[in-house]
Amino acid sequence: MATVFKNVVKEIDTTGSGQLIFRCPAGKTALIKTLTVANENASASNFYLAFEDNSISTSSRPILFGTNNASTTKVLTVPLVLEENDEILWQTSVADQNITMAYALMDTGIKQRYRMITKQLTTADSADAFLTCPTGSTVITNFVAFYNQSGSTASSNSFTMTDSSASTTKVIDKGALGNAAQVPYHRAFVLESGDSLSFTPDEQPFNIFCSYLEIRNPVIRS
Repeated sequence: MATVFKNVVKEIDTTGSGQLIFRCPAGKTALIKTLTVANENASASNFYLAFEDNSISTSSRPILFGTNNASTTKVLTVPLVLEENDEILWQTSVADQNITMAYALMDTGIKQRYRMITKQLTTADSADAFLTCPTGSTVITNFVAFYNQSGSTASSNSFTMTDSSASTTKVIDKGALGNAAQVPYHRAFVLESGDSLSFTPDEQPFNIFCSYLEIRNPVIRS
């Protein structure tokens, strides 16, 4: 798995819509190490970080929202992954946003590979198994985030894990999430074959981002 370390340096002056920072080349996987945005405007920037998961949809989905005050810098260090033709975008309310991004670009692996899911849930009060471990694999997540785009507070949401070997589903977290708010989980969840992570939104639409490592399990010889 050949790896090269690269960067992106650019300025975003267009406001009100997602502006492309980077598109992952065909046959490659990109691991974003850090994303730094310096607001050189005299006014605060309300921003969105968005992703397009090209294997699911050609629409970008906002995942993280925040405010970057005038003449200050926002640094994101959560582990983000792009597969081929996936995109990362930045939307700002004011111009003069200086972006630097450091990433590792690697050949897409066969025995193990980093992957990501970005999808939108459009049915409230219905569990969506957004990540299921394939047969013959083990999955280790490194970052999961849920973003409420419904326009109102979602008062009763549930994040669960299902152990397929024991046919049990248990709650990881549950609770309320305000409109245009996100809840991130910068932690590892291990899934064996058939295990799954699910999210039940109280309102809709909700956006999900999940980055993970999939490892193909070798045959165990007796």
